Amino acid sequence: MKYKEMRVRDCLSRIGGLDEALLDEVFKPIEGADEPFRYRNHMQYAIRDGRIGLLCAKSDELGEYDGRLIEYEIYEKIRRAAEEVFERAPTRLFDGFVLRGSERTKEVLAELVSSSDQPHEVVIRDAGDYISSTGLNDCIRNVCEGNGFKLNGLLFRISPNKASKRTRTGVRTTIEGVDHYDEIFCGKHLRVKAGSFFQVNTEQAEKLANKASEACQGAKVIYDLYCGCGTLGLAVKRKGQKLFGIEVVPEAVVSAKLNRSLALDEEEAAECDFVCKDVLKADLNSLIKSSKILPPDCIIIDPPRKGLDIGVVKKLLDIGAPDICYVSCDPATLARDLKMLTRDYRIREITPVDLFPNASHVETVVLMSRDKE
Repeated sequence: MKYKEMRVRDCLSRIGGLDEALLDEVFKPIEGADEPFRYRNHMQYAIRDGRIGLLCAKSDELGEYDGRLIEYEIYEKIRRAAEEVFERAPTRLFDGFVLRGSERTKEVLAELVSSSDQPHEVVIRDAGDYISSTGLNDCIRNVCEGNGFKLNGLLFRISPNKASKRTRTGVRTTIEGVDHYDEIFCGKHLRVKAGSFFQVNTEQAEKLANKASEACQGAKVIYDLYCGCGTLGLAVKRKGQKLFGIEVVPEAVVSAKLNRSLALDEEEAAECDFVCKDVLKADLNSLIKSSKILPPDCIIIDPPRKGLDIGVVKKLLDIGAPDICYVSCDPATLARDLKMLTRDYRIREITPVDLFPNASHVETVVLMSRDKE
């Protein structure tokens, strides 16, 4: 953990140009994980010659790894059982296998992935025939039930290129059950649909939410940019606060709208609005000036690994919300963005959070205020 803490600080100093004296003042110790093993609620495996596992870096070959370090124990049991089916009935129909779920609700969502460029209806037909004839669905369901879990749904997705695989998009069909699982997050009931973003470490993500809630205390209006399925915004929102979320992935916005009803009472749900837009292209300032949306008191930003586009940074500076909470999964792009944001904002606190024990990645939460005093 110390390595990750120093990595974040080094990036902020070297790339972001933040003064060491400032870092001494605002930089907090890393928030470690209470349980550093078997923490991932989401695994994206590759399938190669009937084996299911993780690819080596910059390779298309499976590597060896100790599943106890990261994956839920139920996932290891499912993939071992699925491998037995593939060994008994070899196939090249599938090259990916995704498992998502919750140890709190004991629900699992399984998704087989194909990169085939054949007509979709043909691939879907062949996949369905294979699953039913081999009993692969029964196999996965039996493993879940034998270990106190429920298979909520078995899905099949055609993602013909690297971009669609990375973003979990493509042609998705439900073979059995439903396309979502339920989670309890910060005491609230949420629904996570296949394809939508949700942090892979539920317990550590709650620590992110707790830090973000500090920035939102006293805010009347909160913007949640890159809101995914609404997790962070709904977790920090309190009664009477307005929440406006923006997300470009349609499935995630559908989930966010459902989650406001699941997580909040009717009065609070009416205070939330989620829209499907690209943050870069959304003209927020014009909407504010035309009174179509209220100006924010606090903006939560949780962008992808590439960080913020320069256009988004300009939007944030132009809107000029009193407070910003920046949640980052890449210290380098965070440092780059802070170099621009600190033209108008004062950093109050920087806290690394170890969302990925036994891996190199680290999350960081930065709280900023517009006043520079």
